[in-house]
Amino acid sequence: MFQLSFIGSVLFRGLLLLLLLQISCITRGESPLSAKRSPEIPPTVTQGKVFLAGHTGEHSKDTEEILKLVQRLVSGTIARDLNFLPELVSKKDGIYVDIKGNWTREQLIQELSSADNYFRIYFFDRELLEKQKNSKEVRTVRDLLLSSGSIEVDFYYESKSACELKLKFKENQKLERELINPYFIKQDGKWYLFRLF
Repeated sequence: MFQLSFIGSVLFRGLLLLLLLQISCITRGESPLSAKRSPEIPPTVTQGKVFLAGHTGEHSKDTEEILKLVQRLVSGTIARDLNFLPELVSKKDGIYVDIKGNWTREQLIQELSSADNYFRIYFFDRELLEKQKNSKEVRTVRDLLLSSGSIEVDFYYESKSACELKLKFKENQKLERELINPYFIKQDGKWYLFRLF
């Protein structure tokens, strides 16, 4: 009799402990099996092929410079912070933004300072994008980059001062088509972003 009540008591305590663990995980918004989630790490961005259109020349330093800019843009998008974007944009030519057209550097700075700006809606915040598009079937640029697994960048140099990029996803290749090809221009020996993905 004592043995049965002891076993029952141990089972009761075990069940109680399991129940408390479940409740603790639910109140923190986690499932017991995934109590520790890994952080959202930016995908690796590596150099792919380099193509030269109608000219020759050494582009290894240019490619390295542009690749570093792309890595910074991807990391900033994952971190939901593109406040550094104006420093990558030419004062002379500005930046081309998909549905907004061409913006000057000053217009870009002004846009970034507003609460529900273009980048927050289309790059970071899926809920705002769902409202904007009136659809649940949307993906932010951040969602697309996170789904890539890793990114390989092909470089298409149209001239010594103009380069279009093609981002290739290791995983979910169909989704890479939802991005625009970034475009960079070189002025006074420095590469600037002209069109963002």
